[in-house]
Amino acid sequence: MQFQSLGVLLWFLPVAGFIILLYLLKVRRREVRVPAKFLFPAITTDVRANALFQRLRPNLLLFLQLLAALLLLTALARPMIQAKGLPGQSVIVVDTSASMQATDVAPSRLEAAKNRLRRFVQELNPGEQLAIIEAGAQVRVLASLTSDKQKLLNAISQIQPTDTAGNLDEALRLAAALVGKSDESRIVLLSDGAFPPVSDFSAGSAKLVFESLGASSDNLAITAMDVQERTGGLEWFVGVRNFGSQPTKAILEFYAGDKLIDARPITVEAGQTIGQTLTARQLPEPLEARLKVDDALPSDNRAFRVGVAQKPVRVLLVGEGNFFLERALALEPNVKVDKAPSVPDSERGERVGGGNYDLVIFDRTAPVPVKARAVMVIKAQGGPIAALGQPVRTPRIVLWEREHPLMRYLELGSLLIDSAPRLTPAPWAKTLAESQQTPLIVAGEHQGRRWVGVGWDLLESDFPLQPAFPIFVANLMRWAVGEQGSATDLTVRTGVPFSLAVDPAETELAVRDPDGNTRTYPVNDGAVVIPGVERAGVYTIQGRKTEIRVAANLMHADESNIQPRTSIQLGNQTVAAQNTLTTLRDLWKPIALALLALLMVEWWVFVRRS
Repeated sequence: MQFQSLGVLLWFLPVAGFIILLYLLKVRRREVRVPAKFLFPAITTDVRANALFQRLRPNLLLFLQLLAALLLLTALARPMIQAKGLPGQSVIVVDTSASMQATDVAPSRLEAAKNRLRRFVQELNPGEQLAIIEAGAQVRVLASLTSDKQKLLNAISQIQPTDTAGNLDEALRLAAALVGKSDESRIVLLSDGAFPPVSDFSAGSAKLVFESLGASSDNLAITAMDVQERTGGLEWFVGVRNFGSQPTKAILEFYAGDKLIDARPITVEAGQTIGQTLTARQLPEPLEARLKVDDALPSDNRAFRVGVAQKPVRVLLVGEGNFFLERALALEPNVKVDKAPSVPDSERGERVGGGNYDLVIFDRTAPVPVKARAVMVIKAQGGPIAALGQPVRTPRIVLWEREHPLMRYLELGSLLIDSAPRLTPAPWAKTLAESQQTPLIVAGEHQGRRWVGVGWDLLESDFPLQPAFPIFVANLMRWAVGEQGSATDLTVRTGVPFSLAVDPAETELAVRDPDGNTRTYPVNDGAVVIPGVERAGVYTIQGRKTEIRVAANLMHADESNIQPRTSIQLGNQTVAAQNTLTTLRDLWKPIALALLALLMVEWWVFVRRS
C-alpha cells in the first residue's frame, strides 16, 4: 500500500490525545443535596469516569471515536494499492501490421494482443473508460472512449491481421489527442515494436505504456524481386534475407503463369542476404517467388510480379533534395526515382530521346538541356519555360485552369505561399494558376518536349501538406509521360495508395482481392485512387472497359525483422517494454464509507447509553 500524503497520519497522535483528554477532564457541576443517591446511578458513574487524573476505564465510545479519527486521517492520506487494469480514461493502440502475424506466440502475436485487450475489458471498473485504435496501414478508431464492455468486445472482434507496415505514429498521435490532457490517463501500445522510431511525438500528460509481444526473431524473408530484360530473354532476381540468429535452409520456388518452373535449395547465414537469379526466354505472368520454410512469419515468404513487359517511368530529381516531393513520387506505381545534385553527362542533350529518364525535375536548380521528353522546373532561373523577376510577398492563387490535365481535381484556393518571384512565361507556355500579381504555375510543349514551371519554392508554402499535392504529382506523371502513363498491369507495395488512369467512360472499378472479396471505387474523369491493399497477392481490377492486374508485396525490412523490441523510441523518449501492467487505485472512498458506518454505530451506542 502507498500513501499520497503519508504525513497526514502523524496527526493521529495529537487528535487521539485530544479525544482522550476530553474523557479525562472533570465536568464542572453544581452541588445539589438529594435524599438518596440510588435514584441517580448513571450520574455517579459519569462522575467517576471524569474524575481528573484517574486511570481511564474501558469505554466503548472512546474506542469507537479513536477508530473514527484514524479512519478519517487514513482517508485524507489518500492510500493506494496496486491492482490490475487501467485507471480513468485509457486508449489501447493495437499494432495490426504484418509482423504481428508471427506465430512464435501461439496462435499469433495479434491474437495474443486481442486476448490482452479482452482482459483489459474484463478488468474495467465502473466509471473507467477505454478506447481502441487499430494501427495498420490505415488508422481506425474501433471504439471511442466508453465503459460499455459489450461494445468494446465487439470492437476487438473486428481486428484483423494485415500484410502491411503499421502507421504507428499517426495512431499514437490520435491517442494523445484523445486523452493527452489528463495525468490520470494511459496510452497502452500493444506491439512487437517492429516499426521505425516515431519523431515529434508527445503523450501530453498521459502516461505511455508499451507491452511487447513476441518471443523469437527466426524469420526468412523475400526482401527484393525484379525482372530485367537481357540479351536473349529475361533475368529474374530474388533477394532472400535471414533475420534470425541461426543459419536457415529453405527451398526457393519460381512460378510463372501459376506453374512451377524451377526450385532450388538455399542456405542463408544468420543476418545475411543472398540473391538468386533465373534466366528465361519468356515468363508468362503472374510471376511468383515462394519460400518453403518453417518460420514464424509466412507473409514475407511469397512475392509477386505482373507488368514485366511494361517499362517503369524513370524520374530524375535534380537538387538538394525535397522530402515531400520524393514521398509523393514514391506513391506513384511503376515509378522509379533517382536523385542527383546535377544532371549526369549521359543525360544531357538538346534532342529528345536516347536518355534513361522520362521526366527530369529541377528543384531550385538551374535547368540544363536534357534528353528527357518532360521537364519540370521549380523556382529556378533559366530554361525556356519562364523567366523569374522580383519577389512577390504572400501571393494567393485566385484562378486556375480546372480542366487542364495537370490541374484536375485540385483545390488551390486555401494555398498559403510565403514568397514567389514574378513569373514571365514563354509565349508558347500557358498559365495554369495565377495570383493577382503574377502567374504561379505554367506549362506547355516546346520542340517535342513537355515543360512545367512552378514559380515558388514548395518548402516555402503549405502545398506539400495539402491534399491537392499528391493529386498534382499524379497528374504530372500522367501528363508528362503521355500514353505510357495509361493503366496497365503493375506491382505495388501493400498498404501504399496508388492511382490509375482509365477510360473516362468508366464510373467505378471493382477490386477483387486474392481471397475473392470485391470492393468498388468511384472513377472521376478517368482517374481512380486506390487507398492501398492490405493483403499480399495478385488483385484484379475490372470495369466496363478496364481489366488490370495488380501484384501487391510486403517487402518491408522492419516488418520482416520480427525480433521483439525491449524498448521503442517515441520522440525524445525511450519507452521500455513492460510484461505486466498494474495501476494504483485509490482506497479513500471505501474508507470513507467505513467511517460513515462507524459513526452510525458510535451514535447508536451513545443513544443506548443515554
